[in-house]
Amino acid sequence: MHPMSEDAFDRLPDALILVVFNSVADIKTLIRCRAVSKRFNSLVPQAETLVLKVDRVISADSDGSFFLSFLKSIFRSLHHIISPKSLPIQPRPHNSPTQILRGFDRIRNLEIELPGGDLCLEKGAVLKWKAEFGKSLKSCVIMGYRGLGEGEEVDFGGDMDGGLKVRVVWTISALIAASARHYLLKELIKEHRALERLVLRDRDGEGTVVMDKKALRECRDEDGEEEHEEEEVESGERDKSRTKVPAVQMRMRHEPLLELEGCGVRMGGATLVVVTPIKNGRRTVAEEVGLVSGAFEGMFGEAAGTLLKTRTYLLEMNSF
Repeated sequence: MHPMSEDAFDRLPDALILVVFNSVADIKTLIRCRAVSKRFNSLVPQAETLVLKVDRVISADSDGSFFLSFLKSIFRSLHHIISPKSLPIQPRPHNSPTQILRGFDRIRNLEIELPGGDLCLEKGAVLKWKAEFGKSLKSCVIMGYRGLGEGEEVDFGGDMDGGLKVRVVWTISALIAASARHYLLKELIKEHRALERLVLRDRDGEGTVVMDKKALRECRDEDGEEEHEEEEVESGERDKSRTKVPAVQMRMRHEPLLELEGCGVRMGGATLVVVTPIKNGRRTVAEEVGLVSGAFEGMFGEAAGTLLKTRTYLLEMNSF
């Protein structure tokens, strides 16, 4: 056989090709790669690092999308808090991330990106959050502000009916969004037992859910406890479209006007909230700094670091 008649690419070992596929990561691109050759078709499902960007995933049997279903779950949770009467649970679309990922059997690192954020805030307000989960919430760090370049007339410490209530609503909204995202991941987590790290974020950079290897294992092992809990909860008493948020303590810090020298920005109504389950006890200062330091970047990171040095307001909230 003439040496030029052999495809040099065929001499590359499978392990090296998988390194390339793991670097590509994007699921849409990898699915296209399966059509290149029989060899690629057999190797793509073995990719261990994947990124799934959800644009508009529509079910063949439904006119809704995964993202729309996710938004409905958040509104259902808000309704449940306001009114004890439960809303009917909508069926999950068939083309969910769980369905899409069933073609991959060795996923270790997975990142899912949703089209956009979920929170509807007052004009000018911006909120970002990062939550860590196991079978339930482990921690949530929330950073927000009400405007840039100007402060607030309302003093957080003096107006308990104004500023504080707004920030409690921010906190509850972020926790509902985080718990709804976590709930949507449960089936995927149980199917992909090799997963070691899972990140779910949105394209707007509003909120992020993070689960490490230990948390993923804890989530898979909750089946028995979850079934026992369902037996104790009467139908309609708890929203089943999201993971139950445990009783939590909220360490809240606020500055009416925060000067950020590194960014050259004046942040009005800057607020930092660190949420942890009460059952885990109070976090030490070092532990709290560790949670906040890795949560945000840029302007939000600088603001969060500065707020850590300010006065703390401690609040507690029952499970919901």
